[in-house]
Amino acid sequence: MARKARIWKGARTPQALKRVRQAVRRHAVNQRTRSATRTLVQGAANIALGRREGDGPEAVAAAISALDKAAEKGIIHPNNAARRKSRLMAKVNAAHLLDDQQTAAAGAAAGTARKRTTASKTAQRKKVAAAKASKAAAGKAADRPRTAAGKAKVAVTRASRESAAARRRKKTSEDDISEG
Repeated sequence: MARKARIWKGARTPQALKRVRQAVRRHAVNQRTRSATRTLVQGAANIALGRREGDGPEAVAAAISALDKAAEKGIIHPNNAARRKSRLMAKVNAAHLLDDQQTAAAGAAAGTARKRTTASKTAQRKKVAAAKASKAAAGKAADRPRTAAGKAKVAVTRASRESAAARRRKKTSEDDISEG
């Protein structure tokens, strides 16, 4: 007598069935958080790339916070969150979205009238020299063939830089008109 093939290949024991029920519930909860995080990151990236208007620093902070919380809860892997934050910050930095905030923070720090030591000035000079050197090296590397990912990254950087410059020009022209 031939045996019939089993149709159901899933869990059979009561504890395994309970695990399946728990996994389904957890998946529903985690999916909401994952979706919300993805939406916040996309919104911040769209603001950085100039596709959408909005408060850039606030959107970036919300996106990074959501990624950190999702990683902390175990909804996404910590390395996944770090990678997404890195990509978002690359777009934000290329668009110079946080420059206004940094200059305001620097102005506030200068207002406290704290004297800079010689060591901190030297460190700052070294940092500037290193930045200039890396920029020069990047300029020399521009004529070398790149991978598709590198070309895409350069295109995103260039597009976001141009859109940020256009926004700054528009803002300064509006300021000139309102002052005049």
